[in-house]
Amino acid sequence: MSEIERLEMKVAAAERRIRLLGMTVIVLGATLLVAAMRPPSDILRARGLIITDAAGRERVVIGAPMREASGDAKLAGSSGIAVLDSAGRLNIALGAETPLILEGGRMQKRIASFAGLTFYDPRNGQERGGLGAFADGRAGVCIDYGSTIKEAACMLVAPSDRFAAVALNGPPSGQQYDRVSMTVGADGAGSIKVFGSGTNGGGVTIRAGKGEPAIAIHDSTGRELGTVRPTSGAP
Repeated sequence: MSEIERLEMKVAAAERRIRLLGMTVIVLGATLLVAAMRPPSDILRARGLIITDAAGRERVVIGAPMREASGDAKLAGSSGIAVLDSAGRLNIALGAETPLILEGGRMQKRIASFAGLTFYDPRNGQERGGLGAFADGRAGVCIDYGSTIKEAACMLVAPSDRFAAVALNGPPSGQQYDRVSMTVGADGAGSIKVFGSGTNGGGVTIRAGKGEPAIAIHDSTGRELGTVRPTSGAP
């Protein structure tokens, strides 16, 4: 084979490589152009997401339900977001059917599921309060005592808006509830109740907005002892 023939073969091979390269560039350019013309997608679909700390411990769990992402029994069938501390104790839970209650080191079921937010004591993971709306129409905000899951203070709206109330309960060591309260009914009538606790459980109830305003006196058993009403014709 002469030198000219070998040169012609090299030129032909180079032409084939150039054509192949050109076709590759065209295909790649067309692909990039189509991708650029397609609207960007900002949606990420998943059943769960876990954010861990540097030690690999679960600190933020997102799921629908959260058990799809984590095997932590506290999260139960809740759908939403849970934030845990480094010891695995709940700090905050946000979502529907919020996590179970921790009482005496054991998980307890709630009397009803709700959508809302629950916060927990960072010292032991015990529930300290929350806010939520229930399927029966109730809505409320409550804060618990630190030594027990007994509610200390609440703001409540009853189903079908039958009443709205603010209530302060008895001390954590006692069984008394609703020691101090303010209530407004659907008819617009209002009342304020102030009672003591234990052996000093007597108190007063102030009622107004329906008939003449009155102050009722109660003994330690709750029995009404008498009622004070405005004097007729008083200024």
